[in-house]
Amino acid sequence: MTSIDGLITGLDTTSIINQLMQLERQPQTRLLQRQATARAAETELREMRSDVQSIRTLAADLRLSSGWDRLTGTSSDESVTVTASSGGLTGTLQFDVIQTAAAETIYSNETVAALTDVVATAGSVFSYNGTSSLGFTDLTGTGFADGTIDFEVTQASAGATATGAAPTVPLTVDGSNDTLTLDVNGTSYSITLTHDTYDTAAEVAAAISNAIAGNTALSPLVSASADESDQIVLTTTGEGSAATVAVTGGTAAAALGLTGASGTGTDGIVVVDGVSTTVTDTTATGPITLNGTGGTIEATLAGPLRAGTAIVEQVGFGGGTLSEVVSTINGAGGLGYQAVALNTGNGYRLQLTATETGADSSVDLDLAGFTGFTGFTTLVAGRDAEIRLDGDNPYSIVSSSNTFENLFPGVDVTVSAPTTAPVTIAVTEDNEAAADSIQEIVDAINGFLTRADTATAANPGADPGLLYGNSSVRRTRDAILFAVTAGVDASSLGSAGFAGITVTVEGKLEFDRDTFTQASVSDREDLERLFLAPGGAGEEGILDRIVTAAEEATSIGSGRLWTEAEATKSRIEGWSDQIDAYEVRFERREAALRRQYAALEVALGSLSEQQNYLAGQLASLPTVGN
Repeated sequence: MTSIDGLITGLDTTSIINQLMQLERQPQTRLLQRQATARAAETELREMRSDVQSIRTLAADLRLSSGWDRLTGTSSDESVTVTASSGGLTGTLQFDVIQTAAAETIYSNETVAALTDVVATAGSVFSYNGTSSLGFTDLTGTGFADGTIDFEVTQASAGATATGAAPTVPLTVDGSNDTLTLDVNGTSYSITLTHDTYDTAAEVAAAISNAIAGNTALSPLVSASADESDQIVLTTTGEGSAATVAVTGGTAAAALGLTGASGTGTDGIVVVDGVSTTVTDTTATGPITLNGTGGTIEATLAGPLRAGTAIVEQVGFGGGTLSEVVSTINGAGGLGYQAVALNTGNGYRLQLTATETGADSSVDLDLAGFTGFTGFTTLVAGRDAEIRLDGDNPYSIVSSSNTFENLFPGVDVTVSAPTTAPVTIAVTEDNEAAADSIQEIVDAINGFLTRADTATAANPGADPGLLYGNSSVRRTRDAILFAVTAGVDASSLGSAGFAGITVTVEGKLEFDRDTFTQASVSDREDLERLFLAPGGAGEEGILDRIVTAAEEATSIGSGRLWTEAEATKSRIEGWSDQIDAYEVRFERREAALRRQYAALEVALGSLSEQQNYLAGQLASLPTVGN
């Protein structure tokens, strides 16, 4: 803006206008100060709300059984570790660690002088992983190009089933109705049921199973059970269409509801590179041929076929050097084994180790592809971890890994070495963890109480707190403190004081960990009832009340702190409109003052010119005597 200072009058017009405007701005300045204070108050209210929400979260988490019923596990031997999760079961156990789990490891019978020596002159080997779970083992492949070979069981096999009508029970079996003739896989067998009265279909099925078990030729071939409809079902062990079962006679057939019952098994179907092979008999011995688009796989049946896919690959090694073999195997991933070239001091030996431990662990590849070696030797056989419980009738528990998952419900035990003396493990309530959680809640509440007291303090002789006189903050403070200190009739402990939580003279909470832990050991049930909802109509524990008080303060739309913060925000926004209106008014007022002072200068300039003119005229008049 153009300055008009002192053109005629010599006045500092800009300074005069600025001082006048400062007087004009005093109402806006006071409003800006109120707005700044309100912004700070809004920030404090929202941070308080966040603090109370954190208290609610801590209380709600501990209120859950997974937060309260935490366990801790101990072991008398450092080679055995115990991991207990919330909600598991407590208990003690003593056992010996017989062996740890191991992965199969094999090594080449010979060594080679250098990493550049060729050990796989064909440049590749046939590898497979995951076929045993589908029903195949000991695979060899010929004719395939390097790369992945699609291998999938698209249809699981199934045994033959003969399902009858539900027998009428109770059923009395005597000399008139005790025989059953079965045709299994084309061979006839006869069995005799034990004379007795059977009250349920399950008991009838058990009687048939016992009769089958008494026939050593038949027992490996078929089993009996009762389905959900109480029908008797005979099922062959072998699967595929070669498996058949039929009830062909016997005095018990009608009473058992099995007259004329028969069935044929379902074939399994395996697809190799888009070419299907049907497996009609899962009990067949010797290798079977699985044709693919570019080659052929010879495989041994390991049991029934189950749907799924496996990793089968013709692993290409380029020039077939030892270095290329190791790099390719380790870089491939998913093969189920890893390789290492070991410098023995007399040359390099190829060692292969399965990536999974357990009795079923194996290095699954066609070792004949390594033409640089005459063969491989097993360094470590795959084995399960084993623990043994000793006594008059000892028994063992095995695991394919060194972790026995859910040895107790919710409790895992990991072993790292065989033991020479019995190991004792114990799983107990984790009183320390519960105490930690209570301490965390007490600390969080004290933090909020201190903040609330500071913000609402009168501070005689000094400025009051930012939220002095705010009833929403005081009510929230009192509600949370009451939630902790009020009595709980559902617990014989009665109040938080008997769990180690008291109120200091400053109005804060204090937690005695020893008192809480002692109550947790001696009065666990009543301690839980003190903190958790006991289940009665309208009854709440301390944690329930904390959650309720926190929600009443923080809930969107109705919580006291939320509502107060939103109301403060609304006032701030309203003041912003007034402040903006003041600015428009000030701009107009300042412009008017500048116009007035500019007009004053012009008017004074005009008068000055008239004065000069008149002075000139007067000066030009003749004086008397001239």
